[in-house]
Amino acid sequence: MPSNTSPSLRLLGLGLDPLLSEKVKRTVKTYRLKVRTSFAASSDGLEMEKGGVDILLLQVPAHFGQALKLVQEFLYRFPRAAVLVFSPKSDPHLLVHFFRAGAFDVILSPFDDYELGQALRRVSLRPGDIANPSDWTALQAAAHFFTRPIADQWDDLADNLVRYFSLFLKIDENRRFLLPHGVDDFLAKKHKLTGTKLKRFQHFLQDPRGIFFGFDLRGGSLAWVIKLAPDFVCYWTAKGTEKFSVDEVFGPHFLNLLRGQREHYEAHLERVRMKRLALTDEITGLWNQRRLAQDLEEGVTQKKSFSLLFIDIDFFKNVNDQFGHVHGSQLLIDMAAILRAELRGSDAIYRYGGDEFIVLLPETGLADSKATALRLSNAIKANEFTVQEKPYFLSLSVGIAVYPDDAQTSRALIDFADQMMYMSKKSGRGKVFHVTEVM
Repeated sequence: MPSNTSPSLRLLGLGLDPLLSEKVKRTVKTYRLKVRTSFAASSDGLEMEKGGVDILLLQVPAHFGQALKLVQEFLYRFPRAAVLVFSPKSDPHLLVHFFRAGAFDVILSPFDDYELGQALRRVSLRPGDIANPSDWTALQAAAHFFTRPIADQWDDLADNLVRYFSLFLKIDENRRFLLPHGVDDFLAKKHKLTGTKLKRFQHFLQDPRGIFFGFDLRGGSLAWVIKLAPDFVCYWTAKGTEKFSVDEVFGPHFLNLLRGQREHYEAHLERVRMKRLALTDEITGLWNQRRLAQDLEEGVTQKKSFSLLFIDIDFFKNVNDQFGHVHGSQLLIDMAAILRAELRGSDAIYRYGGDEFIVLLPETGLADSKATALRLSNAIKANEFTVQEKPYFLSLSVGIAVYPDDAQTSRALIDFADQMMYMSKKSGRGKVFHVTEVM
């Protein structure tokens, strides 16, 4: 096993303000890191570092493009070094640019001494030669695979786990499960879990804090489960360790770093969820007007033909007046589900407001849009809805607009389809209308 003793690392702080420089010095001293520090005001300091640099601390200036260039220039000169970037912004696009440029870690302001100390410690654990992973310790491998964000997908983190375990174990089986699709039954039968053991395993699956579950060691083989999300589980079996002990491979450093990665992904998913909520209708779950404006603008910009259906539910005000808004909302939900089921995967449906809906049909001409509008209308007419346990029937008035034949801007396209919808209503409701043709 590689020796735990290591020479001190050369650290260069580039463009750091005086307060940050002092914080770096204090952190190195407080955490007794084997780091020798030096500081330079500009990139000219790179020319003076003839003896090599192991760590670059870079403070992002106002124009972060300059910092990206410095990262690339530094890594060209010192390819085995690690770059830590201090950034005042948490813009995810900015962070992606830095990681693509080769940064090892990004520290967001404001931060405390402990956070900086942990970042420097991770760098010190980074393998000096990443081309020879067979020489890595378990601690170095964990630091390398789990201390910087990767793509925001659970499968990517699972792939990283495979790389990590493969350094030390001979993996026999690697399975992934989306709960609750049979993982408890499969593993309960495979490992003969009954009674208390089965209850412990089921509790682990249901516990949102649960990460790692190991099964009994049998005949020199290992079996374990890692839960990367409340509904995403990975299962491995492997032969016994060779030069690394089980306690080292699955040690606290590994679990702590894995827990941090999982929190990173859960935070990302929460941001995605909140962003989606801002673009969806809270009652039907369909896209809202904000998302419609974005998609229409994109469609017009691309200058590709598409069709727009403006849909209004006939006499829907009677539902709210007679039965109340709760029953009216349930009808909207039920109707939205039917419309969604009748559309292609590439089509998009939006709640425009009240009882009005809009459907975008990409790369669809007039003939196909007429057929789609009639199919939607007939599906609603044929469905028996239920209001207060009694049957209720609905019909739609639909107007069609085709880009760019009927209008060339987003606003004009909606207005045209809206006019067509009103012509449909004047023609007797429950109709599909385009220009002079009633269907």
